[in-house]
Amino acid sequence: MVKRRVVITGMGILAPNGNGKDAYWDALINGRSGIKRITAFDPSPFSTQIAGEVKDFNPCDYFDQKLVKRSARFTHFGVATARMAVADSGINLNRENSNRCGVCFGTTIGAENDIYELQHRRFLELGPKAVGRYTAPEVTPHVVTGYISAELNIRGPNSTLSSGCSSGIDVVNWGHSMIKGGEVDMAVVGCADSMIFPFAMSGFSSLGILSKRNDDPEKASRPYDKGRDGLVVSEGGVSIVVEELNHALERDANIYAEVVSYATACEAQDVFHVELNGKTLFTALQQALINGKIREDEIDYICAHGNAIPSYDLAETNAFKAFFKDHAYKIPISSIKSMTGHAFAAAGGFQVVAASLSLKNGIIPPTINLDVPDSLCDLDYVPHSARYFSMDTALVNTHSVGGTHAALVLKKFS
Repeated sequence: MVKRRVVITGMGILAPNGNGKDAYWDALINGRSGIKRITAFDPSPFSTQIAGEVKDFNPCDYFDQKLVKRSARFTHFGVATARMAVADSGINLNRENSNRCGVCFGTTIGAENDIYELQHRRFLELGPKAVGRYTAPEVTPHVVTGYISAELNIRGPNSTLSSGCSSGIDVVNWGHSMIKGGEVDMAVVGCADSMIFPFAMSGFSSLGILSKRNDDPEKASRPYDKGRDGLVVSEGGVSIVVEELNHALERDANIYAEVVSYATACEAQDVFHVELNGKTLFTALQQALINGKIREDEIDYICAHGNAIPSYDLAETNAFKAFFKDHAYKIPISSIKSMTGHAFAAAGGFQVVAASLSLKNGIIPPTINLDVPDSLCDLDYVPHSARYFSMDTALVNTHSVGGTHAALVLKKFS
């Protein structure tokens, strides 16, 4: 059987620090944060009043106005980035066998924020008849996959994943597996979340995991820094076109990176707390490299989870040290959440785009705000400034509520 290889040929992104691949990449390599005071609602009553909001985005540029009106913000992110990614890939879907194309989208919470909050409030105030006709379908996480399939006329396999903050790389693995298995030749995979709503922010605030640096938003997300005080919530969406290599070469596609391997493992202990020794992330890293037939010393860069919760950063660092041993101190590692905040399902997608562009351009985005490193987080976390660095292999790792760890390996295509 001929080995089928999988490559990334298109990317679309809406992030707090940049809409579109080029603006996002420019912000990353120049260390620009997208964290500001919340504008979606009055945050004054909240202990945390900052977040990473997507700015200057009009969903009507990508989606019929009637559909925009009834659908959720996360859906708008999904449809818009899917259109961006397909346009970026240069693929003409009208010439493709639509049954050989797939769609998979990931989200943590879907439309439970804007659609549910609004319609539930109407129900409480005005009764059952006030609830909108399309509330039931629009509130389901799978609705965005359906919209993308319909908008792009993709008739092959489609699915929705909800594995928390790992969803953004899990969907890439879905596409990778479907293409390698011969079920499709290309797929649009993506992720989106929009959490910046009063009830959701109340929940995160009560959990005690959010930064309270309200007076200095751009410096609030501080992964691995001694003074970090929690994560910053953000929002956004990412879509990626993954394609069988020969299919991409036949149409002379621009290839960003090759998807090599993936693995996941679960701590199976607690839905929130993380094991500080990092042994489950160790297992995921080990299996990902075994699956890709890659040695530890072949990993040139890690685009890390780095969410700025002290225990999470420490667990991640300990896992890297245990798995890579002495090589851990030689690997540049950075957390782009220092600039984007934590967009939950979309965060993994942000990382995949960043790692792919790093491989393509030979530049590593920095971890900004890393002024005084935590003495226990003493690896090379690329503080403050981007770094030119020739690399062939990058690793993306994520962590989800429930103790799930995932790792994805990407290679520079040559």
